[in-house]
Amino acid sequence: MEKVLVKRLDGYDTDAIQGFVSNATKVLDTRPKPRAFIKPNLVQATRYAEHAYTHPEVLRGTFRALRRFGAADRVLFEDCGLMVPMRYAYRKSGYARLCHEEGVHFLNLSEAVHDATIKVQHGQIHEELPIPSILAKDGIRVFVPKLKIHAQTDISGAVKLLIGLIKRSLRLEGHHYDLDRKIVDALEAYPPDLVIIDGITLGRNGAGCPDPYPLGLLIASHNAVAADAVAAHLVGFDPAKIDHLRFAAERGLGPVDLTKIELINPDRVQPARPGQYKERKINGLNPHIRYFEGDVHDGKRCRGGCIGFVAESIHYLNHYHNWRKNEKVNFAAGALFWLLGQLPSQERPRKLGVVVGDYKGDIPDEYRSNLVFVGDCTSAKDVKPRVHLKGCPVYMARQTFEFARHSGQLNPYLDVIEGLPFIRAFLEEKFMKAWNILTHPLRRNR
Repeated sequence: MEKVLVKRLDGYDTDAIQGFVSNATKVLDTRPKPRAFIKPNLVQATRYAEHAYTHPEVLRGTFRALRRFGAADRVLFEDCGLMVPMRYAYRKSGYARLCHEEGVHFLNLSEAVHDATIKVQHGQIHEELPIPSILAKDGIRVFVPKLKIHAQTDISGAVKLLIGLIKRSLRLEGHHYDLDRKIVDALEAYPPDLVIIDGITLGRNGAGCPDPYPLGLLIASHNAVAADAVAAHLVGFDPAKIDHLRFAAERGLGPVDLTKIELINPDRVQPARPGQYKERKINGLNPHIRYFEGDVHDGKRCRGGCIGFVAESIHYLNHYHNWRKNEKVNFAAGALFWLLGQLPSQERPRKLGVVVGDYKGDIPDEYRSNLVFVGDCTSAKDVKPRVHLKGCPVYMARQTFEFARHSGQLNPYLDVIEGLPFIRAFLEEKFMKAWNILTHPLRRNR
């Protein structure tokens, strides 16, 4: 039976986290190695998205425990999403300072040369995945995800974490009705030796820019599926009904049946009531945006693609709006926000209709003149959209930009305070990626 440890911890106490990780390595009989590869969840980082990523103190406690465990060479690796430069998220999250203080190397996957491949024996979306060759070396693989409720997969934990390992050029491949199988392919290719789930605060209402809920939990296991199954159970989900966990179990990657998991729960943490943290329906998210869903892909609902990204985009707008209403900014920032029409007082919301799929129903008159079609397969009878976003799927950042533009709501991608550091990181990243390709040994040897 796979073992899963659960600990109650109400705050980010580094010493307590280090003690939990050290105890987990002993209870789980983890084999020490001189090198550790550590994968956090850093989907993005801004001043208004501080709960979108693994908390730095969870990583600090993990780094220190691994060093005492014998892993003197520790490598943190990640590539974020949402059209955010990895360098920007690395600095903004506090990870840059953290890695410097703890003597941890950082591997920026968006800049690295993917000069090795790992096979996916039973791959259904990917037969192989390109990775930087250093990640194929011997070392203990440690997953440190942030536990979040997710519009596309119910929960985001250890199993979904490896979406960030997939090269950006392949990131959207199969990221539609096959997202759950894509997730399992990545897990099969690169399974962990140790999982530490940051559930001290639970991310809700959008995985990219979530609202925090004080859950107060740390979870550890050797097995990503078992760890997520327990996490799902504790936040009120049936793990056997979460598709990517069920598919992973069917592929032999771990159990979702709680009777096949040895739960070590000395604090006697009790599960939430079923449905307590379930995602709300899209039409209940924002009073200014009405969602119309038609048939997609012969009945294969694209929850992992355009449909899920619609929900995430609306969550993003909601969170940014609420943050900005309560934020105090200096005069210079306030003036720039005013010039761009980005002050909350300048917001002029209007009705926006969003259509996904072949929609054959009626669209009320108040939405017909302001429609956004999302996805290649989208159409609606007798109406033309204001804009048709092409793609399969259409990525969240594009949707967010257009929803803000056409609904008259604040656009997080035009935030002045984040803008200049964002541009700097973008240019640095482009330069370093080109430099790494030009100076790579394989290229020099030709």
